Amino acid sequence: MSPVGFLPALGSGLRALAETGQQSRLVEGYMRPYAEAFGEVLYFSYLPESLEEFTSDRWLLDRVRVLAPPQPVSRARRAWMMTRTHAAELRRCDVLRVFQITGVIPALRAKARFGTPYVTTYGFWYAQLSKRGPKRWIKREVERRGLREAAAVIATTEELRARAAEVAARVELIPNGVDLRLFRPSGVERSRGRQILYVGRLSPEKNLPTVVEATASAGVSLRLAGGGPERERLAAQARALGAKVEFLEVVEQAKLPAVYASSDVFVLASFTEGHPKVLLEAMACGLPCVASDCAGNRSLVTDGETGLLFDPHRPEELTERLRRVLNDPGLAARLGKAGRALVAERYDLGALVQREIALVRSVARG
Repeated sequence: MSPVGFLPALGSGLRALAETGQQSRLVEGYMRPYAEAFGEVLYFSYLPESLEEFTSDRWLLDRVRVLAPPQPVSRARRAWMMTRTHAAELRRCDVLRVFQITGVIPALRAKARFGTPYVTTYGFWYAQLSKRGPKRWIKREVERRGLREAAAVIATTEELRARAAEVAARVELIPNGVDLRLFRPSGVERSRGRQILYVGRLSPEKNLPTVVEATASAGVSLRLAGGGPERERLAAQARALGAKVEFLEVVEQAKLPAVYASSDVFVLASFTEGHPKVLLEAMACGLPCVASDCAGNRSLVTDGETGLLFDPHRPEELTERLRRVLNDPGLAARLGKAGRALVAERYDLGALVQREIALVRSVARG
């Protein structure tokens, strides 16, 4: 049996995922079931690293190989040279699984050189979210060609599916999923300590100044779990407003359920989202969620039923939504229960990965 090749997002690798606590999701949620289905997985990393840094599981180590550069190299050079550096390994692969459209360059070159088909995820508007200029044109062209040349495209929302279908020959709607065994209600009654939680990268597109302002206005505490370039700015804003903000750094997947369980409301205020995994996790844990009214969040949150939506440009709306949930225990309980039910019905990671494996196998050579 020939292996399946994994291509991460441009410039990424296991260590990059570890910086956001997501490496175990890839190792256990994807590498293991793919290794069971194909017998062998080849992971083409952009970073100098080895699988032994992230797992000691002998079964996985025998079936998954991480092919990494011996020293740091620019992501553009690595993407372009991968078909030369790892020509033999890419030629062996029956199919390549690209985990984001940004990582499609080596797949395009492998298809041209070796005829290797690939399946890519289309989880956000890569070109559309870029700043205007020459790079935006390049990204638009990479996105267009990546979708057009793919044997199949996995879109994570209906809106993305419709967009991809304008270019790609075959598009399947397979949303992001969550490990329901790990992320589940704790069974312990919440303390109602007026604790607000955000999990994710501290970056501009996440609109976190609005969250700090809203929680300060509501007189509640905020925990920000994650790292990123906005930390110092957010800390300064919190001091200026007298807001109660705690920075938790990055929390690994296995410890996240306890963080959700000790919170009262989860907030995701992003200006744009694809199909947010953290929102799925919070909902799976039965935590009432307040999210910005953007396409990715609307794919999960029906206002007043599975959560509350607000205009991300209006902090006062977020303040009002937080007060509604915190001051109405019945509403909080209903939203949390409905959110969990939705995720349990539609977004079980194990079932969704098996669906995509079936898709990947259907286009593989041999």
